[in-house]
Amino acid sequence: MESKGSFTGRTRQRQTRRSVLWADRIAGALISIGGIGTIIAVLGVMMFLVWVVVPLFLPARVDQLQAFDRRSVEGDGQQKIVHLGVDEYQVLAWTLLPSGKIEVFRLDSGEPRDEIQLFPEGQMLTSSFLIRGELAAFGLADGTVQLAEIGFTAKFLEQEELPAETLQAIEASPGVPVSFEKGVVERTPTGQYRVQHFAAEMGALIRVADGPVRLLRHVMRSSGPLVVALVEQGPSATDDPVDADTVVDEEASPGALRLVAISGEESSNFLTGLTTLEFDAPVDLPFAPPAEREAPSHIAITGSGSDVILAWTDGMMMRIRRSDTEESFLAEQGNLLAEGRSLESLEFTLGNTTLIWGDSDGAVRGGFTVPKDQLESAGLRASVLDPRGRDVFTTTKVLSTSGAAAISLASSARSRLLWTGFADGEIRLYNVTNATLLRSLTLPAGPGGQPEPVLALAMAPKEDGLVAVTPSQIFRADIDPRHPEASLKGLFRPVWYEGYGAPQHTWQSSSGTDDFEMKLGLWPLIFGTLKATLYSVLFGAPLALLAAIFTSEFLHPRVKGVVKPSIELMASLPSVVLGFLAALVFAPYVERAIAASLAVFVGVPLAFLLGAYFWQLLPVRLAVRYANWRFAFMGLAFPFGIAGSFGLGRIGEDWLFAGDFRSWLSWGADGDARFASPIGGWMILLLPLSAFAVALFLGRLVAPLMRGQMGWDRRRFALMDLGKFVLAFAATLILAYVAAMLLASFGFDPRGGVLDTYVQRNALIVGFVMGFAIIPIIYTISEDALQAVPEHLRSASLGAGATQWQTATRIIIPTAMSGLFSALMIGLGRAVGETMIVLMAAGNTPVMEWNIFNGFRTLSANIAVELPEAVKDSTHYRTLFLAALALFVMTFIVNTVAEIIRLRFRKRAYQL
Repeated sequence: MESKGSFTGRTRQRQTRRSVLWADRIAGALISIGGIGTIIAVLGVMMFLVWVVVPLFLPARVDQLQAFDRRSVEGDGQQKIVHLGVDEYQVLAWTLLPSGKIEVFRLDSGEPRDEIQLFPEGQMLTSSFLIRGELAAFGLADGTVQLAEIGFTAKFLEQEELPAETLQAIEASPGVPVSFEKGVVERTPTGQYRVQHFAAEMGALIRVADGPVRLLRHVMRSSGPLVVALVEQGPSATDDPVDADTVVDEEASPGALRLVAISGEESSNFLTGLTTLEFDAPVDLPFAPPAEREAPSHIAITGSGSDVILAWTDGMMMRIRRSDTEESFLAEQGNLLAEGRSLESLEFTLGNTTLIWGDSDGAVRGGFTVPKDQLESAGLRASVLDPRGRDVFTTTKVLSTSGAAAISLASSARSRLLWTGFADGEIRLYNVTNATLLRSLTLPAGPGGQPEPVLALAMAPKEDGLVAVTPSQIFRADIDPRHPEASLKGLFRPVWYEGYGAPQHTWQSSSGTDDFEMKLGLWPLIFGTLKATLYSVLFGAPLALLAAIFTSEFLHPRVKGVVKPSIELMASLPSVVLGFLAALVFAPYVERAIAASLAVFVGVPLAFLLGAYFWQLLPVRLAVRYANWRFAFMGLAFPFGIAGSFGLGRIGEDWLFAGDFRSWLSWGADGDARFASPIGGWMILLLPLSAFAVALFLGRLVAPLMRGQMGWDRRRFALMDLGKFVLAFAATLILAYVAAMLLASFGFDPRGGVLDTYVQRNALIVGFVMGFAIIPIIYTISEDALQAVPEHLRSASLGAGATQWQTATRIIIPTAMSGLFSALMIGLGRAVGETMIVLMAAGNTPVMEWNIFNGFRTLSANIAVELPEAVKDSTHYRTLFLAALALFVMTFIVNTVAEIIRLRFRKRAYQL
């Protein structure tokens, strides 16, 4: 085959071997496959993350709405419901009527299964039920409180224990419950026969007054139940088993209202295993409403029993602080509603901390007590009646603002879900923590074609079912709330959590209590990632870039052959080893010598610079002779810098921080005036800015004057250069001190921001250690980029009379800027994704503070810690994948921006 001419016009004399051609083609194909495969792999990872995360934001599902006539259940035609309950398998439900009668019915057909008359007609006046638990309390007309265990019981029977007709019915309709005795029986997926029925077992009977019990609420504490009752004073004392002097107020007129609290204590016999419940005598609580007011319509107790809340129909609220050891007092009085509205419903959510109330105009709001000092610091106004009160009840949740009257509430026994029923037949599902509407539905109209009010609601214990009662019908629906805690608001906006003084970003995915309010704010993790990256890059990037410039432009090739591989070997250090050293070696040492450690950042560079200026004082003959040993002499400056830093640290700590830098950071103990001055802190922050200002002044004004002295010899220039440096250092200190005094005189203090209370594992340690982790990769790529600059540019600059420094800063660095920027971005990506160092050395605390002496938690560290323990497909599990997706997006954005900037630098380099 005749060879074709090349671009030079000459004909090739040899042909490429087929093996080389095939190898070239195979290599090209493999490279293409590898590149395409990498892109597909990255896209696959992203799609998988999206696939796991998307269900977080799907709306709650409500389906299979069933309805049946309520009159088939209630023969007496009563329309009011005192309480509604449902079993965990959604087979049976029960209603308590004002007459004291309980009716049990099937949820699939409405078939009545049982009827229990708890109390005679007119005897039960009020009742109290727990969100979680079967202990109920009933207030009676004779002044007593009856406790009872009310709920569903289940037992498992063998096949031989069931009648033949029941077995035939089960076999005929697999999976469908069959009526049996006063309950139902069904075959479980494992082949067992489960029988369920309703049971009400009466417990202790407590005498609290001589008059009727008008309102009643109870809670279960670790020591036992606490009952608070609003009772009406009877005409005279009776022969009760409880101390009559405690129960009856002789000065109170018949019909007067009293608020009493009765504490119960459970005790177990470790020999017999029996548990006994004993109640103390009733204790009166301070209750003195205005004389013209009627009795309150609602009463509520917080989970700890420390606050008792009374509410009237017009929205007036009184909060009484109750204590077992101190005197109780009226802590607060206010109004829950706007003028002209009436209170329709009031209930606590799980944990009895957040109180929810609905009014006649459809507004549904919530609130809880907040520490007064935190509330005032958040800019909110507190209205506490008694100075002994430390908390303020504050409206923190707005679930609904308008609509039909909100007449019924039902809280979940597992989370902060809340069903609300309205007078127009609408039902809404809310997540109380995030104050978000998850789902709403409108029940079908009644027999007359008009919408009916939702009188009562009940959520299944597993949050997978809903039962609603209207005047004529009962409805049942299957529900799937999906992931209510993971709304966009809860993930990325401040949320007002229980006990906090203001809305804030918080991450706390688990706790030791079942009534824990999950907090899934991602901003603390994103902030921690940015904080770790910033401090590590601030430390590592300048060292790596300057080292690369020095190695490429100033270091002897023989020494460079040793230095560069040594630095590159640092990349082989496992991050877990660096984290171990940071947590167990560096962190304790820096804590003991924090002032000296900070002085190292000044003392070591100062030692190197002084060494350089003294090198200039050497005679030319000696300087040339020992030029190849200059790197070794530089190493001698390091121990002098360390030693000088300890002395400098002690002097600075005594002079600026009253001898104790850590105490100064914490504002001292008991307001010690020695640590009040903020000048030292301002000097730490202002020293870099002052040094830059002084260097700019010297470079613009003093350096041109020195360059004009052409007649000076080398020694005079060196002495002048050294004097300039000493004066510049002194000017930097003076400028920083003057600026610090000026800021302090205006009342500014750096503590509370970048400088604050010292924690052993903090951002300073992480920045130092992780800086060393990113130095090798930035150094290597930067040095390669500098070496890739064409040699003729370097030679032309030196030949034109430029110094090595001028050549490096004005020719080499601008030409290699795209490579230097790429190195910096790769180091940034390494810092963003670091896990073990921040996990071991950062304290792993998800706080949002720029304080360099405090810890943080990053996205990657959080995933590593919590993902192994997260339940698959749970909200927590998917939120962790959302954190991974956020990390992926952050990296993608950083790399995209970096590539755009790199291309611009590369275009400018081509123009040189």
